[in-house]
Parts: sequence; C-alpha cells; structure tokens
Amino acid sequence: MKLQITKNKGKPHIILYHRDNGTQTWMHADAFFVLHDLSHFALEKTLGYKNAFLGTVNKGVDVKDFENPEKRKQMGLGKEAAYAENMANLFLIELLQGNFDDFNQILNQAFKPMDKQLSVPILSDKEIFSVRTYLQALITQWKQLQSSETMHLDYQC
Repeated sequence: MKLQITKNKGKPHIILYHRDNGTQTWMHADAFFVLHDLSHFALEKTLGYKNAFLGTVNKGVDVKDFENPEKRKQMGLGKEAAYAENMANLFLIELLQGNFDDFNQILNQAFKPMDKQLSVPILSDKEIFSVRTYLQALITQWKQLQSSETMHLDYQC
C-alpha cells in the first residue's frame, strides 16, 4: 500500500491510501491526524504489523469508518490493531512531553482499562528506539513540506 499525505495551508490536509488491489480511500485530516497516522506508519512498519490500522485499510476498510464507533465495532479488530492504536498515541505523547523513562511500564498502564483477555505487548529497547527514530524522521519530513506538497510513503503489508 502507498500513502500520499498532502499538506495544505488554510484547509485540511489530505491523506490518500492506495491499496495493493488498486482501490483507494482517503480522508481530510487536521495536523493531529497526520501525526497520528505517521505514528501508525512508523510503528506498524517497524514492528511488522500486518493486521493493524494500515493492514485493515489495505484489506478494504474505508478509512472514514474508523471515525464511526459503530462501524469500528463491526470491524472485529484484533490484537495488533489494539496494540497499534494504543502505542500510536503513546509515541505521540512522547513527542510532546519527552520520552518515557520506561515505555513498557507506561504501555502496561495504558492497557489496564482495556480488554483483560488481551496480553500487553512488551517492546525491546531496540524496537522502541527504532519506532521513535523513524517517527521523528517522518515528522521532520512532514514539517519540511511546503503547502500543496505531498509526502509519499510505501507500506508493505
């Protein structure tokens, strides 16, 4: 799957997902959603997730369906999707507040209110470093874009 994120000034950005089967889905996005999707991209690609957010979109789910709680419930998202959603938010929090002293401890706390049948993932120091580094590089690339320019990303599911 290929992603195109077009930066706009004075109007919403556009995120376009080109699925491997030739179809597309897209959404308007504010700055938060661009960073959130970049966080998903960095962690899902780094960790090799195939059934999280990007994998689900690549398999045919309309990206706008994630905004609808009823449609999201019907998707039957698995553990990779739960992991990715939680971690995407945590990696973004780190960007605003600085890196956590113990990412896995914070991840464990974040999973407490969630499904008790879902085991909490544990990331190695190398995985955490790799996601942080890749996400920072993606965000730097995004910030350097001028209005109407597009960022192109390739995600192999």
